[in-house]
Amino acid sequence: MQDKDSYYNSSPMKCILLHDIIHHPKFSVDRSQDLKVLLGAMVKDFLNSHKKLNHQMVPEANTIRIDMNSDDERDAFEFAKLHWLIHDFKTNGIAFMPQGILQKTDDAKTFFPEMHPGTFRWFAMFYNKMWDKSIIVADKESYFPDYPILSYEEHTVLCNSGFIRNRKGSYAEIETSNRGEKLFTLHERGNHHDWIILKHLEELEKVFKKVNVYTDSPQGIHRLELLAKDGLEIKILQGNKCTIPSKENFEGVSVYIPESDFMEDLFSIEMFLDLDIDTDVVYYKYNNICIFNNGSAGCKRMISEIVSESKSEYLNNFLWARRVIKK
Repeated sequence: MQDKDSYYNSSPMKCILLHDIIHHPKFSVDRSQDLKVLLGAMVKDFLNSHKKLNHQMVPEANTIRIDMNSDDERDAFEFAKLHWLIHDFKTNGIAFMPQGILQKTDDAKTFFPEMHPGTFRWFAMFYNKMWDKSIIVADKESYFPDYPILSYEEHTVLCNSGFIRNRKGSYAEIETSNRGEKLFTLHERGNHHDWIILKHLEELEKVFKKVNVYTDSPQGIHRLELLAKDGLEIKILQGNKCTIPSKENFEGVSVYIPESDFMEDLFSIEMFLDLDIDTDVVYYKYNNICIFNNGSAGCKRMISEIVSESKSEYLNNFLWARRVIKK
């Protein structure tokens, strides 16, 4: 009864479709751009991290404790978690809906979802543009009057409904927003999903052993100076783009950015999130940019002799690859 009383004394909770949130006239487009910048910063921090974590089992808590004693370790962990969720959601959908609040921005004229628990699930949903999915949020300002307020029982069922694992029980917390709103949230008592993140990070370390960019001329190198400032080496491509994996000794990740009128605006660092650990190449059809996973099984087929004897149809349509993501 105590949790139930706390629930009804907190901000009203609703389950709202993301499509309706992002198309609301008071939705903060500026904050959505800030989130894009944040995701890019997470990628950059990961690329500069040592990409290793230590962990230990904690039997009394029935979970895994990861040592995150430095920013370097936290950067590696958070990127691995986000990357796993982005690609898992694409394949399987959302495990559990994030919880949070429709938070007023500083000028009080707009709002943006602030999500916890489930911050990284929210980031993954946003990055994947999963606008047909819903989140559970406090709507104290009644931005969405047509959405019904969830009862305590409805809220409990929704927060505990997910396919990824059997939740052995949850506990409630009352969190206070930076504007003083009381937010009722349900948290999981313990799980071992950090093991998935650890194993995912091990594979990411192999994939992102080194990262660079190829373009067609010295002029292109000059125009991509912002990527160089992010720490990416820019190289000139000699020959077909499919020779890039062999040029890099089948190691690391390489981006090919062909010269065009707006080439400096077509690739940003958060797009590395599009490359999954078992993908050979990500191909952006609208601008011909490619991200090669040079060490993948498909890319390792592309020795220079194979490239030189192959027809353009075979090369440019990626018929040599095992798994291509086309966007």
